[in-house]
Amino acid sequence: MASGGQKRIIQLTGFKKQEKKALLKWLFKLDCVFLDNKKYRNCTHLIAKKLCKSEKFLAACAAGKWILTKEYIINSAESGRWLGETTYEWGYEIEKDTHYSPQMQSAPKRWREELTHSSAPGAFHRWKVVLPVKEGDKRMASIRRVLQAGKATICSSQNAEHNITHIFIKNKIFPTQTKKCLSEARYYPLQYLGDYLFEVSELKN
Repeated sequence: MASGGQKRIIQLTGFKKQEKKALLKWLFKLDCVFLDNKKYRNCTHLIAKKLCKSEKFLAACAAGKWILTKEYIINSAESGRWLGETTYEWGYEIEKDTHYSPQMQSAPKRWREELTHSSAPGAFHRWKVVLPVKEGDKRMASIRRVLQAGKATICSSQNAEHNITHIFIKNKIFPTQTKKCLSEARYYPLQYLGDYLFEVSELKN
């Protein structure tokens, strides 16, 4: 994704203050753009402390970006140049003694390879989605960014067409009045996004 002359655009996820500070010292020895933002931005590389279902992790997965361990930054800085990503990618080695399933561990690598090989723009590119609307809802805004990173089409229920594929609901409460045109779509809980990215092995609706 960012090989050759393209400048690496880096985001971090899961690191506490001191650890982040130490990591940034290494990072600033290298040629890159660092996006210090709690929200996902269009980075080329996400450095993750652990496998998790954070907004940044899910969004980077859905967009097929490199998701790497912190050693990638440390070892690159020690070498004085950016190293190859492959051996630092989450999912490069599957650990046995862990509560993370092999599917979950391999998700970042699997999606990056799947999207690269298929030339699909994102993990959700065939989805037409309706989200529950509530002003100022931070979780919804976060889910919207994950869907957008995976190139889903987000529709409003008012002008939705017949081909809506996913309607996300909160707390398994079904809307009482669902327009006829949405009856073809299926309802999903919000956590389905993480389940889909971590458990599904290939692109599908």
